[in-house]
Amino acid sequence: MDDNVGKKALKAGTWYTVCTFILKGLSFLTMPIFARIMSTEDVGIYSNYISWITILTSVFTLDLYTSVNLAHFEYDDDIYGFISTITLFGTGVTAAFYAIACIFVDQVTDWLGMSEYMMHIMFLYLLVHPALSALHVKFRVYLQYKYTIITSLVPAIASVLVALGLVLIVPEDGQLTARVSGYYGVWILVSAAIYVYVVMRGRKFKMEYVRFALPIALPMVLHLLSNALLSYSDRVMIKRFCGETDTAYYATAYSCAMVISILWNAMNQAWAPWVYEKLHRGEDKDIGKVSRPIVLIFAGGVLLLTLMAPELLLIMGGRKYLPAVYVIPPVMLGYIAQVLYTMYVNIEFYYKQQKQIMKGTMAAALLNIILNLIFIPIFGYVAAAYTTLVGYIALFFFHYLFVKKLGKEKIYSLRFNLYVLFGSCALGISMTFLYDFTILRWIVVGGVMIAVFLFVWQRRSELKRCLKKKDIVGILQVCKLMK
Repeated sequence: MDDNVGKKALKAGTWYTVCTFILKGLSFLTMPIFARIMSTEDVGIYSNYISWITILTSVFTLDLYTSVNLAHFEYDDDIYGFISTITLFGTGVTAAFYAIACIFVDQVTDWLGMSEYMMHIMFLYLLVHPALSALHVKFRVYLQYKYTIITSLVPAIASVLVALGLVLIVPEDGQLTARVSGYYGVWILVSAAIYVYVVMRGRKFKMEYVRFALPIALPMVLHLLSNALLSYSDRVMIKRFCGETDTAYYATAYSCAMVISILWNAMNQAWAPWVYEKLHRGEDKDIGKVSRPIVLIFAGGVLLLTLMAPELLLIMGGRKYLPAVYVIPPVMLGYIAQVLYTMYVNIEFYYKQQKQIMKGTMAAALLNIILNLIFIPIFGYVAAAYTTLVGYIALFFFHYLFVKKLGKEKIYSLRFNLYVLFGSCALGISMTFLYDFTILRWIVVGGVMIAVFLFVWQRRSELKRCLKKKDIVGILQVCKLMK
């Protein structure tokens, strides 16, 4: 990145990544505590609860916040008026669903597998949290990373600490309710304050803004819903077929693998706006040049963490969760496919091909659900990890074909992406045979880490110079990842 926008995007991306790792790090640090204090049944129910919130968010809020990414091109001089409008409109939609749920409360809670209290907490969260989501998109688009950090870190730390404190002081039969109340209660209070702020700052409700947002958001609703189904429906189905205990096993192992997703989602928050700017300027070649080393770095990280899967699971859940270690490799590998298909999604999003994005994700989610219905009853919860991997690979191919229709498929090298994807899958799955040979595994891990350290140490002067200049291209060139 050789311009001011690129340098700002790199700085913002660095802080987004650091912030996201701190946020998710809180979950990783406290997960071993919750896993040891709470029963496996309660851990499974809580995982199911999070899954439903993630799945239903897109339906009940319409995910209108996604339109802010493009609204700043059209309504830059009234961005808060736009955010105010979509926030108020989204509240009306969510409130309508909430009213229906209250009328059929017994049926809804039975179907979702949660108590009435947990249902009310969920809807209160969905009513106000989209305001914070929209504001965060605004901060990211304008590279105002400091505000994102403040409005993310403070409530995240508070929510985890309050939830943990409540779980520690209440009796065992009240720990599930305590964790839900502590975690989501804090986010509801903070989101409500942000809600008042954005509405008072914008002081507008314009149907013009609604008409702009809906064509962008509605197709994305089905995309994000399908993506949530692809990521979380397996837990819901494991609960149905195998019970809460196996759900807890799967969720704990899945969480160990999410470190790659955390890193990529954080980086994509800065990467996507930079891609939009490059496409806007017609500088397509720059995107492909920078994408290759990024893919290689992520793939290398996945393979290294796959080797350390037993130790990750031992730390995160304890010895009782070790049988779920074979869930981690396919989930990890699925995130490589996620990195690849997201790069194509960014291009589709810029060219307002939300319907195509939706179609691809819906097809992959449907494939995943069908495979889960077939294989979970036969092979148990581990099968869900492999069906998720298949779903993400399918999603990669779907989005490649859609971008090809736009005539933009040459931005990224398909051959390179396929080599990385399937080569990583072969290596990652092969590594599961080393899980019983701890010493051999750690010899390999240690060798890789020493090689990386020596490589960086030999080039420390050049890397320091590039870091000071915030020159990511220079860093990649020094590391021999980019010519």
